[in-house]
Amino acid sequence: MMLQRWFLIFFLSFAFIFHMDAQISTQSKGKKVDAKQKDQVQIDDQLAGQYFREQEFDKARDIYASLYQKTGQTHYFQQYTECLIQLKDFDQAEKELKTFSKKNPNHSKSIADLIYVYTLQGKNDKAEKRLNEVLKELPANAPSIRGLSNAFQARGLYNMAIAILDKGNKLLEGEENFYLDLAYLNQSMLNYQEAFRYYFLELEAHPGQYNNIRNRLQTMLFYDVNHSISDEMRMALLKQTQKKPDNLEFAQLLVWFALQQEDYDIALAQCKSIDRKTHDQDAQINNLSGICLNNKQYDIAKQGYTYIMDKGTSNPFYGQALTGSIKTDYLKLKSSNNTDIKAYEKLTKRIDEAYNVINTNDLSRLILIKADIMTYQLGKSEEAIAMLTQTIETVGSKQDKAELKLKLADIYLYKDEVWEATLLYSQVDKSLKEEPLGHEARFKNAQLRYFIGEYEWAESQLKVLKAATSKLIANDAMTLSLVIKDNLEIDTTGVELNKLARADYRIYQQREDEAIVLLDGIIATGNEVSKPHALFRKGEIAEKRKEFEAAEQMYLQIVENYSQSYMADAALMHAALIEQNELKDKELAKQHYEKLIDEYPTSIYTAQAKKNYRKL
Repeated sequence: MMLQRWFLIFFLSFAFIFHMDAQISTQSKGKKVDAKQKDQVQIDDQLAGQYFREQEFDKARDIYASLYQKTGQTHYFQQYTECLIQLKDFDQAEKELKTFSKKNPNHSKSIADLIYVYTLQGKNDKAEKRLNEVLKELPANAPSIRGLSNAFQARGLYNMAIAILDKGNKLLEGEENFYLDLAYLNQSMLNYQEAFRYYFLELEAHPGQYNNIRNRLQTMLFYDVNHSISDEMRMALLKQTQKKPDNLEFAQLLVWFALQQEDYDIALAQCKSIDRKTHDQDAQINNLSGICLNNKQYDIAKQGYTYIMDKGTSNPFYGQALTGSIKTDYLKLKSSNNTDIKAYEKLTKRIDEAYNVINTNDLSRLILIKADIMTYQLGKSEEAIAMLTQTIETVGSKQDKAELKLKLADIYLYKDEVWEATLLYSQVDKSLKEEPLGHEARFKNAQLRYFIGEYEWAESQLKVLKAATSKLIANDAMTLSLVIKDNLEIDTTGVELNKLARADYRIYQQREDEAIVLLDGIIATGNEVSKPHALFRKGEIAEKRKEFEAAEQMYLQIVENYSQSYMADAALMHAALIEQNELKDKELAKQHYEKLIDEYPTSIYTAQAKKNYRKL
């Protein structure tokens, strides 16, 4: 080890000496330096560097001045003048820089440094005069222009750096431009409108820069704390698309931005506008409609799917759009808690009619919807089981087969056929072990075991799922794990946990009245862990039944009385959403979003709370 250390020291010393020799021989501008002087230069260089780092600029100044005189190296001159500036010896710095500039008229750093010294002295007229001379003498050479601009930026002279780049654009006359440099420079100065203008100029000149520019805009939005940047970006994009209606890149950028801001109606309208010109946006519109559906924007999703379907059955996306349209109608009925049997029967008839015009993949998705309707709305679970079982045997896709098995398992669990359900969940878990569907199957299997009181088995599966790639599954696993663990810690007999598990199972089976009886018992006699859980479940039932004021009060009881509970952040989010969307009390919603952001910063709901707060 000692030998290795000495070898390393020797090697580094040799490398340093070799580097210094090279510098002195190549940059000495004809000054001859003998071997002894080289050694002294190396010693002085290290000593000056140490003084500079320790901010002993007067000592560093003298050594750097001597080094520059001996070697003629520009590096030493720069360090020397930097020491003068740090010591506020501006007159001497100005004198030295003027002398150096006469000998080296194209040296970017000394040009910027001299103007910087003028500004430090308050000699703004001299600074402006010198800048104008620089602009007048600016060569039509992109690297020189960019280098000079960078030198001004390094001194914080941003407006002068911008002036140089602007002049450069005029000199090069389109051969090359500095739009991206100017955009980024203005962005760093918080001149967002100017930054947008240069980004748009670059995109117009080089459409291939679309992804790069989009990523830069994405970074700006990431740091948009008070929503001011996004407001300016929205206006800039809208003006640009109106100004250049035929530019597809600008139109696509507006679609992207609208999705970032969850302005789904604007995104869809823009996609349709592009499609009328290009006739190639069906995939994008289909995908956008799916995003709207997942975000419960049912009317916008329906518009998108209808737009594709209106193009006729020969359209490659017709089957997906038809399936999406039916799913949208079903979820909209469910979300409104509609119990009209005729509406659901009409939907199943549409599914049967769709079988003739869609492909196998879309057929599987329609069968999933139909099985849902038959089981939970029409009371025909046996027919749903038979239909799913038959379809599983005919489909070839591993993914489709897994989705159908999951639905079949859900129905078995709904019907209290626990062992049939756990067998199917295990099959999906095994076949798609490291994929999202496999994780979902494992969670549902753990939830099943929780329902029937096999807590140890459930915990072993939940432990693995806490690291799942799906945030939703990981969070659900964490929550259920806490329910089990915390309840058993406070009550080793498991009495309260058994009540909770039975109530949760009744809710799963849509037997809410039975669940409420169990939950009321927990609220009356339960402990500090079981009570907030019971209140939350009652709030969900009330919300489903559109008893919004009662639901809000249930959630707020958790926040007020059990603020340290793992249910508190979710309860606060639910209460705020009810106040915003149902009770139309925007001020109260804002207060609760703010409370969530401030008091539960690590919650998975915080990001959404911030978005909703900004909108309000």
